[in-house]
Amino acid sequence: MAGTTYRTRHAGSSLLPIRCAAASKLSAALNQEIRFCSASDGVRLAYAKHGAGPPLVKASNWLTHLEFDWESGIWGHWLEELGRTNTVIRYDQRGCGMSDRDVGELSLKRWALDLETVIDAAGLEHFSLLGISGGAAVALAYAAHNPTRVERIVAYGGWASGRFLRRRPVQGRASGSGRRPVRAAAHAGVSKSLATRGRAGVAGLHRGGA
Repeated sequence: MAGTTYRTRHAGSSLLPIRCAAASKLSAALNQEIRFCSASDGVRLAYAKHGAGPPLVKASNWLTHLEFDWESGIWGHWLEELGRTNTVIRYDQRGCGMSDRDVGELSLKRWALDLETVIDAAGLEHFSLLGISGGAAVALAYAAHNPTRVERIVAYGGWASGRFLRRRPVQGRASGSGRRPVRAAAHAGVSKSLATRGRAGVAGLHRGGA
C-alpha cells in the first residue's frame, strides 16, 4: 500500500460539543495526511504529515498511534503546537500503532533505517530532527550517518546508554552522582561527531526553522 494517502478522523467528534482549544486540535487532526511505505525488510511503516512551515521529523519512540495520539494528554499538545510553525512528519515505530505489528529485527540500527525510509518516502532533503525518549538515540544515530541532511536536532528525555549497559563509578552509585559525567561525556562526543562531519549540530529548534 505504498503511496496510499487518507485524512484522519477524530473519533466521536460529531457527537460532542467542541470548545475553541479542542476545535483547533480537531482541525489540525483532520488535516493530517497518513501514508504508508515499506522498509528494506518488507515491514510496512505508517507515517503522517501535518502543519505548515519548515520540515520537522520526529523520530518515533515506543507506543505511538498516528490517529489516537491526537487524543492523548501526553502527545496532543505537542502535535498541535509543533504544527503551528513546522510541517511535522512522524511515524509509528515498527510493532506499534498503524505500522506492521508482526516484525522481525528490533535494534537501534533497524530503527535508524526505518527513520531513513520514512524521510526518503516523504521526499525530504534537509530538515530538523526531534527525538524524544527512545527516539533521541534513533535521531542521533541517523544524523551521525547523514550529517549533511540534518539542519538541527532536539534530543529530549533521551539517554546515551541503557541502564544495564551504563557504567558508573562505584563511589557514585549510591547517590547517583556518577551518572552525570557519563551523560556529559556522551553528549560532548555526539556533538563533536556531528560538528566535524557536516553542518548538523545539537541545537535548539527555533521557531520558524531559523
